[in-house]
Amino acid sequence: MSDAEPDFEVEAASLGEFLRLLKERSDGSLGWQGYGSSGRAIFVAKTMDRRPSYYGFPLVRRYVVAAFAHGRDRFSYTRTTSNAVELPEMVARIEDRQQGAYEEVRAEIERGLEDSDLNVSVHEGFLHRAADNGRVRRDEGG
Repeated sequence: MSDAEPDFEVEAASLGEFLRLLKERSDGSLGWQGYGSSGRAIFVAKTMDRRPSYYGFPLVRRYVVAAFAHGRDRFSYTRTTSNAVELPEMVARIEDRQQGAYEEVRAEIERGLEDSDLNVSVHEGFLHRAADNGRVRRDEGG
């Protein structure tokens, strides 16, 4: 691939828009041919960003990201589940809310794929880029 080819990251405003973009890419002239097995998949991840705060406890943004790649372009949908200072006694409840959002997003994607008759697998994944130094990968065990 040459440097002149596009390399975009598109953030969909809604899960419906995310699924519409997926369907358009699947129906396009290139389809999914030549992208390999990971190019025919959606990855859904629980992740978080942690920053210091003035309160002595970390300021944490937790969210669920669904993403797929088409060529060099990446398409994603993000659902934020919390963005606040996390006190130790609140962490378990906040993690449960994030897990619930993860399960909801994944189920909505699977229903959307079924309704659109798209044969794309859905996987749990960890999404990160070298430029995102603050992003922390979350293990399944929490």
